[in-house]
Amino acid sequence: MKSEVFRFLYFLLLLSCISSFVSEFHTKDKSYLYADAGISEIQNKQNDFLSSYVLFWKSLIFESGGKTDNGETVYSHIGSRFFSTLHLAIFSIFFGSFFAFGISLAATYFRSKILYDFVSFSSNLILSTPVFIVAILLLIVFFYRLDLFPPGGYEFGNTYYVVLPGITLGSRIYARLSLYLLPEIRKEADSKYVQLLLTRSYPWGHIIGKEVFLKVLPIALILLVLDFGSLLSGAMVVEEIFFFPGVGKSLYYSIKSMDTQLLATLLMYSGILFYVLNRIGFYLQRFFSGGI
Repeated sequence: MKSEVFRFLYFLLLLSCISSFVSEFHTKDKSYLYADAGISEIQNKQNDFLSSYVLFWKSLIFESGGKTDNGETVYSHIGSRFFSTLHLAIFSIFFGSFFAFGISLAATYFRSKILYDFVSFSSNLILSTPVFIVAILLLIVFFYRLDLFPPGGYEFGNTYYVVLPGITLGSRIYARLSLYLLPEIRKEADSKYVQLLLTRSYPWGHIIGKEVFLKVLPIALILLVLDFGSLLSGAMVVEEIFFFPGVGKSLYYSIKSMDTQLLATLLMYSGILFYVLNRIGFYLQRFFSGGI
């Protein structure tokens, strides 16, 4: 436990230095933002790195993250975006894992080479297709052609608004998880343990739906935890396409508008979140492998 605390403190120190440096370096010169307004001389306040770093921690601890360029506190801004991102992440995880487990188990249950090849082909196709292409195709089919779902936006707690961006992100979770599940499920189905269960007249459905499922579940859970961390950190491209008011869109806005305080705090938020969920995945792996 003590080593884990020190590990986190070292990581926090490094992350805070990177966040402060990157945000200050990126936002050093804002003059081009005012070019359209005919303003040629912009006074940029420049601090040395140590001063900027101290001010960064002061704003994090005592000033609710400081102020965004819009005048709201950074913490309240992130807090207002967090639930929508959480909602989107949960939908994406459930969508991707449901289809990955369902179709992969079905391919083995029915011993269907056609279904197996379909899952493998669709997974590789999805992963080789840029995410913005998937998003645009979904908009064309489900909004423009069928008029089933809104093209973007979000209402608090309304899943209707997370379907299209959720499918876009969930499809990649389905693809990554399926490429792991397909060979693992087949290997478990061909194992001596399963052959023993068959000789003892265990139903094939019970073997696949319970015994094999429980065998592949631990590593799949770890993969889903890592994906969940990535989604909670924000999906900039997808959230921008669907003008979804989440953390990813805020990160995109902070980069585009050179909002120093917001960018630095979002980098800290994303880094800490991803670190914590990665460590959870690490301890889950140790637990399932008998290391704890």
